[in-house]
Amino acid sequence: MLNQRFPSALMPHKHHAAPLRLPQIPRTRYLIDPLAFCMALIGAPLAVAALGFWALLIPVIAVVMGGIPYLVIGTPILLYLLPRYGTEGGRIAATAFATVSIGLLAIVFAMTLSPDNEGLSTYLFFGSFGLIFGPLWGLAFAWIYRKTARDFYTSARL
Repeated sequence: MLNQRFPSALMPHKHHAAPLRLPQIPRTRYLIDPLAFCMALIGAPLAVAALGFWALLIPVIAVVMGGIPYLVIGTPILLYLLPRYGTEGGRIAATAFATVSIGLLAIVFAMTLSPDNEGLSTYLFFGSFGLIFGPLWGLAFAWIYRKTARDFYTSARL
């Protein structure tokens, strides 16, 4: 009964256009040079610390305090980003900033749930330095990786 009252709404006609379909654009994927990746992963925080150690040793302390979270959280993120976007330093730095921000938001959320905020406020204080050093390490990673990656990996694409 409904089909008889509104046939054009439910039944396609010859004069109706086909639905718009965008062409599938193949996404470029880059190969990861494992040696360059490891050198850049380890070398980026050390390079930033070596260039900025004169600033009250803050970059050196940042390596000591942020090195493990950088390796544990940053490695899978970099392994995800590199094949998809290559060595775009700005994208890596922005992702590092966003990752540190999410971590700091998690600490703030934990502070609202915890009756003892002294330990968490210390994490928040030292973690806020990650907002500076995370993007710097990301830029240094992109630069070191770009300089050390072998030609086979920079030209080969999946």
